Amino acid sequence: MSPVEWYFARGNKQLGPVSSADLKQFAVAGELLPDDLVWREGLTEWTTARSVRGLFDEESKPVSVEEAPSKPVVPLPKDAEVAAPLEQPVALPEATLPRAPARHPIEVLLESFRSDGGARFVESAARVSRRCGAYGLVAAMVVSAVFASIVTVQTKSLSSLLSAIVLLTLLAVLQYVAGKFCDALDRLNRTTRGILASAVLPDGVGLLSLVAGLAALLGSVSAAVETSAYPLILLGLAGLVVGLYAAFAALNPATLNIAVVSDQSPAGHEAIGTLMFLAKVLLRAAPAAFGAGVVCGTILMGYACCQVFLDAEGPLVAQGTAVTASSVLISSAAFPLVAYLLFLLQSLVVDLSHAILVLPGKLDHSGERVDDEK
Repeated sequence: MSPVEWYFARGNKQLGPVSSADLKQFAVAGELLPDDLVWREGLTEWTTARSVRGLFDEESKPVSVEEAPSKPVVPLPKDAEVAAPLEQPVALPEATLPRAPARHPIEVLLESFRSDGGARFVESAARVSRRCGAYGLVAAMVVSAVFASIVTVQTKSLSSLLSAIVLLTLLAVLQYVAGKFCDALDRLNRTTRGILASAVLPDGVGLLSLVAGLAALLGSVSAAVETSAYPLILLGLAGLVVGLYAAFAALNPATLNIAVVSDQSPAGHEAIGTLMFLAKVLLRAAPAAFGAGVVCGTILMGYACCQVFLDAEGPLVAQGTAVTASSVLISSAAFPLVAYLLFLLQSLVVDLSHAILVLPGKLDHSGERVDDEK
């Protein structure tokens, strides 16, 4: 049977999911108050924590209409797992809780990214991006070979053919490497956990990622219009795709294996959680950058083939476009490897920082033991 997942509300914030044991620990530690709202799958309404038998020492009692909590309603997750309760809570009367106050438009926008489809989108988009990257590299190798053949025939020079052989070999190796490291990134995401003290950081990073993606698109359109280099718009579209994906990942921390738990953590521990969160966003965005970049580079290489025949300067301009396309393809295919190395480095920094933070407590504990032995 799946473990129970409880959600609880504090102010206008929904926290969780947490297990039944963790919910009990929050109650014992005073971090969950009897008047706080709690919910699990199977309940038709949010209820006060005191209504859950076994959560507090005092005997629970049903909630009447007059005792209905005055705190705002937090949106209920629609895809929570069905599980047995900690102990069967008292059935709630059909009372309507007061509505939450009006929210800022940006909060409404961010909430739409955190909708039920947000987590599913992150997972499905990662799989689609990996396939686009893998098959896109095959297509890029074919188009690159065609381009090299055309340029070789027109220029009667073998230099383009030799360059194409080097490029094809490199792309073939990178296709294999990218697939392996995408698997490694997925494993690291599943096996490493993190904790954030609030949802402020995910909201901020998600909003900035969205703005960065839109800025990349608008900037590329502006540059394309000014220079008449319209293929630049492809790079802006790739940036928009990566920005949107990073925004969805940041606003759904569960897909990053990050738990948002409201507590009074010291600044040092919060800094560690922040570093881990940022590293996880980079790790999660790697497949999207891989797929979007490879598709963009492949299209640019195809455009270079057309330039050989359509542009007045022929092969010379086309070779410049092909060099840009090759750079995009190589950097995109190498991105999973770079993200893997950066994540390992970040994890090392996090582990060292954590060791430094817990060292004073261990020294104090050792000193107490020495005093007791004396």
